[in-house]
Amino acid sequence: MGNLALGRKLWADTTCGQNATELYCFYSENTDLTCQQPKCDKCNAAQPHLAHLPAAMADSSFRFPRTWWQSAEDVHREKIQLDLEAEFYFTHLIMVFKSPRPAAMVLDRSQDFGKTWKPYKYFATNCSATFGLEDDIVKKGAICTSRYSNPFPCTGGEVRAHV
Repeated sequence: MGNLALGRKLWADTTCGQNATELYCFYSENTDLTCQQPKCDKCNAAQPHLAHLPAAMADSSFRFPRTWWQSAEDVHREKIQLDLEAEFYFTHLIMVFKSPRPAAMVLDRSQDFGKTWKPYKYFATNCSATFGLEDDIVKKGAICTSRYSNPFPCTGGEVRAHV
């Protein structure tokens, strides 16, 4: 058991500051369980002290809280890919977000080394409205869940996928 992403290649469609210095914004929580106004900072993928590259997705959010991958600003659809390079018995996946968790997300997997992809799990605040699927909170064993789509916490929220 361990982090299968360590030492493996991670890809993302965009990276903050990929072409030039840009701003990204992040949130923290108020004591009343609401998100504070966003704070913004600069990122530039070419400058190590300002970079938030895809490889940072593989490190531990607990051991290295100051490293993370950051998409480009104003991106509403992002594709992230991890090549495990071999067949594994996959039991669970945990993603920790620096931002509020996404309102909708699809986790796909390939069992033929990337030739074809199939949905593994859907995540949405409303499975029926977003994907036309039942929620596993209502129907045990459904492929969609609303458990991890609440935007709170504003940072550090987890999304978990279990087999």
